[in-house]
Amino acid sequence: MARALKLFYMAVWRNFLVLTRYKANFLFEILTSLFIGGCMLILSAAFDTSMLGEMVGSTNYVAFMIFGISFQSWQGTALWSAADLFRGELSTGQIDYTFSCPFSRYWYIVSNIAAQAVQSTIFFVPMFCVGLWFTGETLTFPGLLLGLAATTISVAGLAQLGAIFAALVLKYRQVTAIFGFFNLAFQFLTGMFIPFQLLPAPLQALGFGLPITFGMDLLRHYVMGTRPLMVVEYEWIALFAQLVALSAAAKFFVSWLERNAKEEGLHYI
Repeated sequence: MARALKLFYMAVWRNFLVLTRYKANFLFEILTSLFIGGCMLILSAAFDTSMLGEMVGSTNYVAFMIFGISFQSWQGTALWSAADLFRGELSTGQIDYTFSCPFSRYWYIVSNIAAQAVQSTIFFVPMFCVGLWFTGETLTFPGLLLGLAATTISVAGLAQLGAIFAALVLKYRQVTAIFGFFNLAFQFLTGMFIPFQLLPAPLQALGFGLPITFGMDLLRHYVMGTRPLMVVEYEWIALFAQLVALSAAAKFFVSWLERNAKEEGLHYI
């Protein structure tokens, strides 16, 4: 019995050492647990259909949720596919071949995200079509085209963040908790599953800085007939501005972290 307890203690201590070895990952583990508690409080108030109608101008909760889930699928591809690619290459020792290719690492990342997006889209198109079926009274062909255009621009902006997260893998190696925190933040700060208007003002300010917020709001506006968060023209301007700013930031961070990773070595340590 004593030996079993000692083995249990050693296993717990080993896991703690591994967790705290990567400081950024450990910090975001703590932040995520706190954030989940707050998000559950907000989510509990989001199932009132009458409240949904007052806030967004539509009681079509089924379509509201389906489009949010669809955006989660695009978000997962745009933000994490390149990072998962780099983590796999680091663990298998293939990353050195990636860095020896004659192409820009930024375009290598973006191209892989785009390729993964094409593949992923095929599998959640049926779910998206179900959401469209529930919007029969408000759906128009021009509205669908405008909604998809807004979606494309917002996902392109997310891909730039995905490039930054992929570069973080080269710097910090173990970043699963960081990814988990940002994934949760994107789900609850952008109106993906709850009305954006339900968020407290400080969280709304953060949500306005994420491209998926305006992309999803415009999609729902054009397809479901919901009230936009602001003047529609301003949302389009914000979408394009975010895409330009995030593209510049992604190119800078990928270049900087690439040089840093080469100095430290391209392998798990």
